[in-house]
Amino acid sequence: MGKVRAVAAALACAAATQAVALGAGPSPGVTQGITRGDVRYAVIASGTNTMLVAIRRDGGRVLRSKSLRGAWGVPLVAYDGTAEGLSRDGRRLILASPTNASPETKGSAFLVVDTRRLRIVKALKLKGSFSFDALSPNARYLYLIEHLWATESTPRYRVRAYDLQKERLLARVISDKSSWETDMAGFPVSRLSHGGWAYTLYGAVGPRPFIHALDLTDGVAICIDMPWKYQPGKVFEFRLRRDGDRHLVVAGPRGRALAVVDMQDKRLVSFVRDP
Repeated sequence: MGKVRAVAAALACAAATQAVALGAGPSPGVTQGITRGDVRYAVIASGTNTMLVAIRRDGGRVLRSKSLRGAWGVPLVAYDGTAEGLSRDGRRLILASPTNASPETKGSAFLVVDTRRLRIVKALKLKGSFSFDALSPNARYLYLIEHLWATESTPRYRVRAYDLQKERLLARVISDKSSWETDMAGFPVSRLSHGGWAYTLYGAVGPRPFIHALDLTDGVAICIDMPWKYQPGKVFEFRLRRDGDRHLVVAGPRGRALAVVDMQDKRLVSFVRDP
């Protein structure tokens, strides 16, 4: 336990909340921890196993710990370092295998953990290559990115939902009903979650970047194409920000507003011509 305390304290006190990706390809992979309020949940590699530790951020005191068989991490959902996986009430934490999004993988694994006891509630194994995308507000539906692997440089994907109560992957592919296109291309550049929606900016592949807006309650999506005729060279430096209650902003490297979206109507309201 002494080793756990020392490593956990170091993780808690580090400028530490910075994500370290343990993966490659269309998914950013996994990272070493996630914070909710005054508690940080950290994963520490321990030989072939993983130590999951709940740490009090103020002082670094270890609240509880659990040894997990195999390699696990907290899911990253965008290359801007955004980590997710905690339920809205903080009682459930999703952990993912770092090999889930590999083109060679034949199966993907996830753990659903009770954060109060660090007890494994469910261990999921799915055929194919899946990475974590989001969790519904009631923690019943696990939204996943299914990687279709056109090539590693031009990844294609689609969004699926897993019913944690009935323990099955739903057959329906989540898509924008205005186009009914199910397969998409791009790398997740930036993520912002607000008001029961998960907004993800995708770019670097395809004709132009777009924002994938996912309704986490009803499991429907809206795709908002950016108005540019090309993929900006610095798209991986773009970030999603909120400007007031109604506006979602695509911000450039120096904070310049490149595009503004009405979050209620899910429509583009202004943009610059040359990002």
